[in-house]
Amino acid sequence: MDAPLRGKNIALLIGTSSGVEESAVHRAALELGARVAEVMFTEPAGSASSDHDLRTLARMLGRLYDAIDCGTMPSEAALRIEREAGVPVYQGLGTDDHPARALADLMALCEQRVPATSRASILFLGDPWTLRGRAFLSAAREIGFEVQMGSPFQAASNDAPFVVDATNAAHWSLTTPSGQLDQAGLSANHRLVMQAVLLDTIVDS
Repeated sequence: MDAPLRGKNIALLIGTSSGVEESAVHRAALELGARVAEVMFTEPAGSASSDHDLRTLARMLGRLYDAIDCGTMPSEAALRIEREAGVPVYQGLGTDDHPARALADLMALCEQRVPATSRASILFLGDPWTLRGRAFLSAAREIGFEVQMGSPFQAASNDAPFVVDATNAAHWSLTTPSGQLDQAGLSANHRLVMQAVLLDTIVDS
């Protein structure tokens, strides 16, 4: 297998409460040949000295690694690291809230679209105001999907060819005219999108 990121080093910043299970972005990077280090990180309390510590950490990581993923770190801290590190920095590339996940879900639906004459309409069930929901719906409209909002009670009577059930925020289900898409396929799409991001930002950086 090709290893386009062979010789590249990626740091994954993880909190002390993280489990031992290998993350999705960790696996995606390993498949491309990168070396991945999980770096324990706790954001320092807000003060002038802690801000200096964060800048120092960002610069050190930038010297040691070719890219940094900030995981679930608060956005403000991730942006400070991005400003100082001098290498690509991702704000939770492997998380469900990242736009990469929305793109992966839409790829899965597009693969099931019957050509141009068919209706490209999505019935969305659940909270549209979560980070993942907003990213998904914005991207869906951008690429030409008509989006309808509904409740699980309306799903059976609605004629939209695609149904995205986000009522369980941790486990979305996507249904097409051919049936419900399996989680293994959705995870594979997510991995491919993450790998595309890594290749685009690290190889060309």
